[in-house]
This record gives sequence, structure tokens and C-alpha cells, in this order.
Amino acid sequence: MSSSSPVSTPTRSTAESSVHDEKDEEDLVAPSPASIYRTFAASKQHWQYLSTKAASMCLQRDTVRLSGLTIGLPAIPDNLQGVDYLTGQATWELKSKGDSNLHKARTEGRRLWSPSRRRPTLCTITNDSRFTYSNSKSNGVALLFFGWAYILCTSLLERQRIPLRYTNNVPEAPSNQNCSDEHRFTVDLGIVSDCEFRWWSALLSPGQGWRSDRPEQPVWAIVYTGNIKFQVVGQVRVSASPRTDPPSSTQAAAFLSRFASMYNLESQAPLALAMAMTIPLHNETRSVVELPKPSLFRQDTHLTSPSSIEREYSNLSHYMTLSSNPIFLSSALWGIFWEPGVDCNLVGPWCDPIIDVVEPLVDKGDLETLAHVFALRRPTIAPLWYGIAACGQTKTITAIVPFLKTLHAPTPARPIPEVAAWTGAPQSFMDLCGSGPYEQGGSQVAREDVWRLRHECWDLEPEGTPFRNPPMSPWPPFGHMGVEELEISLRTHLGCERHRWVYARWTWLLGNGTEVVESSPNQQGLFETEGEPEPALSPVFLPTPGYSPRSMASEKAVGDIFRWASTEIEASGKSIYTHPWVDVLADFNMGLDQESDVGSDGNQTSVQRVEQWVEDLEMDGFSS
Repeated sequence: MSSSSPVSTPTRSTAESSVHDEKDEEDLVAPSPASIYRTFAASKQHWQYLSTKAASMCLQRDTVRLSGLTIGLPAIPDNLQGVDYLTGQATWELKSKGDSNLHKARTEGRRLWSPSRRRPTLCTITNDSRFTYSNSKSNGVALLFFGWAYILCTSLLERQRIPLRYTNNVPEAPSNQNCSDEHRFTVDLGIVSDCEFRWWSALLSPGQGWRSDRPEQPVWAIVYTGNIKFQVVGQVRVSASPRTDPPSSTQAAAFLSRFASMYNLESQAPLALAMAMTIPLHNETRSVVELPKPSLFRQDTHLTSPSSIEREYSNLSHYMTLSSNPIFLSSALWGIFWEPGVDCNLVGPWCDPIIDVVEPLVDKGDLETLAHVFALRRPTIAPLWYGIAACGQTKTITAIVPFLKTLHAPTPARPIPEVAAWTGAPQSFMDLCGSGPYEQGGSQVAREDVWRLRHECWDLEPEGTPFRNPPMSPWPPFGHMGVEELEISLRTHLGCERHRWVYARWTWLLGNGTEVVESSPNQQGLFETEGEPEPALSPVFLPTPGYSPRSMASEKAVGDIFRWASTEIEASGKSIYTHPWVDVLADFNMGLDQESDVGSDGNQTSVQRVEQWVEDLEMDGFSS
């Protein structure tokens, strides 16, 4: 199985020949034993392969490559003066031929978020030097992280035309002497200007050594606990007129680059930046970032290769778009567990083998191997998982196993189509265009295709409004529908070539009618369904006899994806919508319970209409 591209569900192997596709014909929701075993075996084979390969990996130069994220990511605007909230929307264009009944371009919903917070993120230094690089004796990830957090904050404030200042807790220059105290660490800057020296002193001081004059701080702002006291030393060159204000983002990047060259930290700079990019997510979950304990060894000769810090700084405006919105980050990160070809009622058998791989790594704190596993799974977003893992046992890390059991995450884990296009990593069946004709033998249409068409054609009829936004669940509905059960507006597209939507551009909406358009250079389209061929499944990957999947994940996936379509209940699927996992009537009753007395009559009427609809289907003789 290819870990870098979507794959199809593997075909039945000889190892499963004894398992028959037997199920209760009255229960359309429960999957057959054969499909459960097949899904479990495919997942176990795939994730154990990733785990075995990850165990032999180590961090080295180019392990973390952020540059791949710049291909589709729009750059944050240069002028954000007076802008407190970022707003934008993606535009998609239809590239398939022969469909004159569909708009040639469509926009997804507007995204609105604030790049500022009132509460900075808390950071501390741990007692272990994890995430060490094989090509360097030094571990400067924590120190580079402090620098990148400052650079990200300053880059935003410069765009907003907001000044920043040092706080009063910046220490004076200490004497040139090393400290042996285990709670102190000496950072030797060598020959350094007074401006650079003061910057490092503020950066590594307890609390917040710098800030803007506004109550709100950039979303990357951090506060250091000071559990390790940094003693910044160096041969300071005092200028005739020393600056009292903090350096610009460009100056800070130069300071960071010089420091990295001094201690052979160039290869660690992308990881430190990836860590800083995840700060908004840790802020959202109120997590404490746990940084690796630093160790510094001077190298006599400086590297002549181009600075990785200068390279990453030139791409910073692109990274800031993804990083500034924790919902974007969450969408990309949690999307790695979704798998094409796995229906919503088979999520449990797919996730159970992942738990077997992930849980031991989380429990023993082997987050580096965990990051390698996820990097192999989705290489294009590997930097984000490396960044999350290197920040320690945050709430995102500790939520992984519970998420695989329940599909509940500490931040919204819904698919976002433009994030999938930006990162080149599909997150949902809606990101796939599918293959073959829409109408299959016997005048049947796969439900997942019906869901796609409903979203694409939502504005062609008044009843389509509920389908304006794509489903929040990435797992496709199972089964088929009869052509006669489809809305008339959808039937006209059944003879079309597959609709292939291509991400075209991102438009920033900055207020006062100002728009900034960022066109996509690579025209990322919907992803193909098929990937590399699957190897035959071995009997060793089948579950033990009597295996029973954890049902909560499947239950939530089924409920979420079918409730999205509950305004268009087809006759053949009535037993699905009344199944306890979906139970659309409960949703209506919940709405009734939460309403005031004024609106109760209208809600009661709605519930009665749905109940009558189900009864009418049964009386008319429809069978499931």
C-alpha cells in the first residue's frame, strides 16, 4: 500500500475464503463479517508496515521539508493594517466536458478567523534531549523554536503596522562565565552586536520578553515558564547609538541564521519552524508546549550551503496562512486517518489496528517514532506532525487514541476542501471525483456519488440549501440508491462525464471591498480514487476469532454522514435513517426540547411530518 496516495479497498483474499458475506437483510447499517475482516486486515497490514519502517528511521538533514507546502498555499496579504479578522474563500472550476447544466465555477463557504489571541501559549523545557539530529552534536530545537515564534509574530505585526516593544524583564548582560547548575543553561553568542544580544536575552527570559502594545497578541505569541534559566553570554560590541526597539522579522531571521551556523543547527531549523507553526493549535487546546532540553557544541567551520532559515523565511507568508488558523491545522492533521474505500460503517475495523500501533508509542513517550509513522502515512503534511510531536505530550497527542475510538477531537476535525488542495493530502471521499459512470447496472447510483452531486448542485433547486456545505464527516455512505429516488436536478447529470473540480484560487476579503486574489500555480484537482496495487492480504493480518470492532467510531461516522442528507430521505433507505446510529427523529425531538414554548407548535408539526413520512413508506410496501 502506498502511504503517500489514496488507495482502493483491497479485494478479498484467499485468507478470507471461510468468511461469508452474511448479514441481517433487515439491517442495512451493520457491515458483513467478511467486510469487517477485510477492512481490519488491510488496516493492520498497512499500519504495521509503517510502524516497522518508522522504527529504523532517524532525524537527519531534509527529514522535515516544509517547502512542499508552498506549492498550493496562498500567501497572507502584505497589508493588513486595520484588519483584525482574516476572511477568504476558495474558488473551484469545473474541468470536465459536456456538462452545460452546471456552473463552471463554485466557491466554498467563507472562512473567518482571528490571527490574534489575548492569552499567549505556555512553553517549558523538559529534562530530555529528544528529537536529536544524526548530523549534529547540538540540539538547538528549543532555541530555534523561540526565534521562529518571534519571527512569525513580528511578520504579522509588520503587516498590521503595529509596533512591538521589549518588556521590563530583559536582563542586563551577564559576565562571561559558564553555569554548572542543572537548572541553568549558558547560551554563548560569540562576537555579537548589542542589538542581537538584547534580542536573545529577551527571547530566552522567563515570561514574555517582548510584546505588542495591544491587549491581543499574535497567535504565535508564547510565554516561557523559565524552569531552565538561560544565561546569555557573548563578546558584545556596543554601538554608538544602541537601538532600544526589537529587531524586524528580517533582522531576527539573520540573527537566527548566524546562531544556527555557529552550532550546526541548520538542519534543525525547519523542524523548529514546524513546531512554531503549530502554536495556534496548542493555544486553542490550552496545551503547554514541552521543548527538548538544548545542548550546544560550537563548530569551527561554518557551513557554506545556503541558509535553511533564509529559505524558510522567504516562504513564511505562505506558511502563515495555514498556521494562523487552528481549524486549518486540525483539518490537515486529523485527515491522515481517513482512508479511501472505507465506508462509514467500517471505521471501527479500520481504526482498531491503528490504535494497536499508536497507543504504545504515546504511552511510552516515543513521539519521534510516532511522527515518523505519520510522516510515512502522509508525506505532504509530514512537517506538521513532526512539529506537533516535537512539542511534547500536548492535548493533541494525548487525544489521538480517543479520537480513533470515538472520532471526537479537541478541535474540530472536519474536512476542509481547500486545505486538502493546498497540502496535496485528501481528507474525505468528497475530495475524490470517483471513477466510472454515475449510473451503474440496474439503474443504481452509489450513495457517495449522490452526496457529491447534492453538494455540487445545491443551488439548482430551493431544497438544496442544506447541501451548501460539504459533509463534516469524511467517511462515505454505504450502498446505492435507485435513479428514480434522486432529485430531478441530480438525474440530469447521471449521463455526464465525471465532474472534475479543480482548485483555482483563494480570494482574501479584507473589508471596504478590498480583495486580494491568490491564483493556484498547480491547478490541484480532485484526487483519483485508485492508488498503487494492493498486495494480497496474508492470514496473519486477520483479526482473532470472535473479534468485535469498537462501534463508537463507526456509530459516529454513520450518524454524521447520513444526518447530512436527512432532508432527502429515500424510500429504500428508511431503515437507515431510523436506525439508532442515525435516528433522525431524535434530532428533531432534541430541537423540540431546546425550543421555547413559542416555537413548539411548529417543531411538533415537523416531527409529525417526518413520522408520518416513515409510516407512509411502510404502508406503501417499500422494502429495505
